[in-house]
Amino acid sequence: MLLYLSSNGKSDLLDFLEEKKAESAKRELIIKKLVGRFTLKQFVVKDMRNYLACKFFVIDMSCVNDLLEDFIIAMKSFQMMFNARIIVVLSGTKNESDYIDKLIEIGVTEIVTSTAVETLEEEILECLSKDGMERYKPKKESPKLEVKPVKPINTSTNEVQITKYKWNAKNVRIAVIGTSRRSGVTVTAFNFANWLIARGATACYVEMNMNRHLHYLIERYTLEKSGEHYPVGDVDCFLTSEIDKNYNFIIYDLGTVNELPSLFRDAELRLICGSLLPYEELDYSKLLHQCEGLSAFKMALAVPEEFQIDCQSTFGEDLLIADASHDLFNDNINGHIYLPMAKNYIVPERKL
Repeated sequence: MLLYLSSNGKSDLLDFLEEKKAESAKRELIIKKLVGRFTLKQFVVKDMRNYLACKFFVIDMSCVNDLLEDFIIAMKSFQMMFNARIIVVLSGTKNESDYIDKLIEIGVTEIVTSTAVETLEEEILECLSKDGMERYKPKKESPKLEVKPVKPINTSTNEVQITKYKWNAKNVRIAVIGTSRRSGVTVTAFNFANWLIARGATACYVEMNMNRHLHYLIERYTLEKSGEHYPVGDVDCFLTSEIDKNYNFIIYDLGTVNELPSLFRDAELRLICGSLLPYEELDYSKLLHQCEGLSAFKMALAVPEEFQIDCQSTFGEDLLIADASHDLFNDNINGHIYLPMAKNYIVPERKL
C-alpha cells in the first residue's frame, strides 16, 4: 500500500500509475489518498498507526503546515517508528535547496523536484523502483577491511568518575522482560549487570528465553565454561537457572512475553522494556495490566523527545525513557533507570 498526503491541487499526482500501467502498479500497489492540510508531527504520532501496512509514504509538501525544523523532526520520528519508504514531493516548494539538504542529512533521498509533468512522473517512478532514486544517495566507497576483536571489550567512558558503593544484597533477583523483539531486553540486562559491577556489586546474567543470544556470544568469542557459567567480559553468564555461587544480584533475561512467567512474579525487582512503537502500545498495555498488584519499573527505549510527554501521558509519568545502547559491555549508560531500582540495596553513606 502507498499512503499519499496531498493538497487539493496535487491530489491527482499519482493517478498516472494506474492509467499507464506502470511497472510499480503491476504489483497491485494500492494507493490511499488523504487530502487536506496536515501537521506532520501530530500525524506521525496520532494517525500513522492506522496505516502500518503501507510500504511507501508520499508527502506533498504543499499540504504540510510544519516549518522546516518541525518537518525534519517528524521525518526522523517516522524513520524510528515505521518501515515505509519516504518520498517527498518538493515541486514548487520555496527554499527547496534547504529542504533537500536537511532531508539528505537524515537519509531521505527519495525527493521529487520536477515541475514538468513528464519528468515529474519519471522521478516518482524512480522513487518507487526497487533501488529508489540514486541522484541524492552518497557514493558507495570500496569496503574497508574490518579487524574484529577476539574478545569482548568493556567500552565504558574512562573520563567519567564512577562511584563505588557497599552493597547489602544477596542473590537479589532482577527480572527483565519485553513485549516485542528489539525492545532492548538483552542489552538492558547486560548493561544493568555491567553497571552494577562497575559500582562495586557482584552480578550475573541468566538467559531464560529462547533467543539464544548468549549461545551466539559464547560461539563468537570462543568462551570456555568456568564452573556452571561463561565469563562474558566482566559478567558471569548462565544458560540455566542453576547458579553455582552467591551474587549481590542475579539478572534474568526473560525475553519477550505475552503472559507473566512465575520468575517475573517472584523476583524482587522487575523491569518491563518496550520501544513503544505505535503497533507495540497495545501489547505493552496488556502486559502492564497483567502486572497490576506487582511493583515494576517501566522503561521505554529511545523515544524521541517530542513524543515523550505523549507516551508518559499514556503509560504514566513514572515511565522511564532509556537511551539506546548497542554495546552489551557499556557500564555507564541509563544509570537514571538502574540507580532507582538498586538504591535500596546500597549501604547509606559508606562509599568505598
